Amino acid sequence: MQPQRVLVLREEGRAMLAYGWGFMIFEDPPDSVRTLFNLSRMVGMGGKPFIITVGDVVSSTFETYAYTNVAIVDGKTRRRVELGGSGIEAEYKCRNSPGTITPECYSAVSQAVGLTPAEGRARVAVEGEEDLLSLVAIRECRLNTGWVVYGHWKGFVCAIPCTPFFKRLAEVLLQTCFEKQ
Repeated sequence: MQPQRVLVLREEGRAMLAYGWGFMIFEDPPDSVRTLFNLSRMVGMGGKPFIITVGDVVSSTFETYAYTNVAIVDGKTRRRVELGGSGIEAEYKCRNSPGTITPECYSAVSQAVGLTPAEGRARVAVEGEEDLLSLVAIRECRLNTGWVVYGHWKGFVCAIPCTPFFKRLAEVLLQTCFEKQ
């Protein structure tokens, strides 16, 4: 379901997405990173899952303490973080206004997730806001092999396994929480 028009978040959708979902990790790095890898082993995804990070701080944290296969960032964090560029094999760029998902960014995330090899590294550099692209990452992630990880505004990390349940949930949210413009 790649949209042909811009998806604009409805107010009721904003309220629904304000809550964290998936596994919520209330630990500071590097413990939060270790916890994700422990969860991955416990749910049968192994110790080297495909990791998609959404947000500058989470992406920087995973690059520092482990790895990220696809980092979706906008470069506008309030905290000072460095986003390493070494090892990035592909970079996708797109524009995405706050509260929206543009076809351009949907496509960039979809390509980054679909084309990055299991041991590869890619970055989606968003001009604008990347937050809602976590839904696209979940919708497009590789089934039963990885995680989408993002930082919640209340200070914890949400880790969503790429399972049929969460992929379907992301699809339903994309269809019901947004209007097409």
